[in-house]
Amino acid sequence: MNTNRFETFFDAILAIIITVLVLKLTQPVSPTFGAVLALNARFITYAICFLVIFIIWYDNHNLFQVVEEIDNKVVIIYAIQIFAISLLPYFASWMAFNVNSVAAETMFGIDFLAIDLLYILSIYAIYRANPYSCGLCQNNFRSVYSYIPIAIMVLGFILTYTIYTPGIYICVLISLIFWLIFSRLRRPDDGSTDRFEAFIDAIIAIIITIIVLEIPMVANGSWDAFFDIKFEFIVYAVSFIVCFNFWNYNNNLFNIVNKINPKVIWSIGLALFLLSLIPYLTTFVALNPNSFVSCFLYGLDFILVAFSSIITANALKNSDKANIALQLALEDNKPFMTTIVLVILGMIIGYFVYPLAIVIACLVSIIAIWIISYYRNNF
Repeated sequence: MNTNRFETFFDAILAIIITVLVLKLTQPVSPTFGAVLALNARFITYAICFLVIFIIWYDNHNLFQVVEEIDNKVVIIYAIQIFAISLLPYFASWMAFNVNSVAAETMFGIDFLAIDLLYILSIYAIYRANPYSCGLCQNNFRSVYSYIPIAIMVLGFILTYTIYTPGIYICVLISLIFWLIFSRLRRPDDGSTDRFEAFIDAIIAIIITIIVLEIPMVANGSWDAFFDIKFEFIVYAVSFIVCFNFWNYNNNLFNIVNKINPKVIWSIGLALFLLSLIPYLTTFVALNPNSFVSCFLYGLDFILVAFSSIITANALKNSDKANIALQLALEDNKPFMTTIVLVILGMIIGYFVYPLAIVIACLVSIIAIWIISYYRNNF
């Protein structure tokens, strides 16, 4: 059985799950730093789930570069794994709301453990379906180190049921670190970009769709009711431009990229994580347009995306040093630094004068980059 369609289907499901995670985040009770920090367990859980799903995608991206074919056993195991992954946002949210609940901790731990075990089973099934694959033989995907996260999770269950209820939560964090390390060790990456580009496109498309779902319905059929939610539409428009600009930048950039390495994948993964928070922050700003905290966090996320893009640019230059067009396109970071400076200025104005100046600064910085790019290309 050819793997191309299966890979596309698997990636699409992961892209949906990784983006709808943000819908499980609850808004702060008030637009203050204290209220935001009170949700720290939920934000950490969200980051854990995002990382789990991205690691799964990364492992499969590497694995399927050397897989020639799959059989029905592989498909069935992956179907069960997809089912377990789809439950991750639900059980993660339950646990985030009830960190000291044995039941919530247990179900989250069982789901995480099932995902890990099914991944190991899928590797063994793939080896059996490809007994003569040189690529699989050269890359040790069946390493004994794969069982270390499972052992850590068993320890978590023991802790939860004996002396420390959040033991599973803590051990998930630790096992995730080991899983990440082992994922980086298994990397037969051939540098191809097609599958990664498709994954980026899917995530950004879903993020944009989620943003519009967060706009509340007009209370009635009057113009007054419509204008009552004007800030929701304004912030949505800015967020749409932010997401589309990120996609457009990567689309133009990857037209001249010949190959990538794991550093590029993980730096863009970081940017996608930060971008995935845009729907949540859009709602936060729309509900509290006159709050400095909500607008500041929106601007901060925008700045962090710009910083991650700088990291990506450096990683791309190092991954493809012979690519002259790429080296020239990324010769300096002035556009990103312009973005950061403008948003910081917006933060200063927002603190002393008008909080929404920060959101406006994000929009102005994008327009400034467009103008700079236009003059670079035409003059």
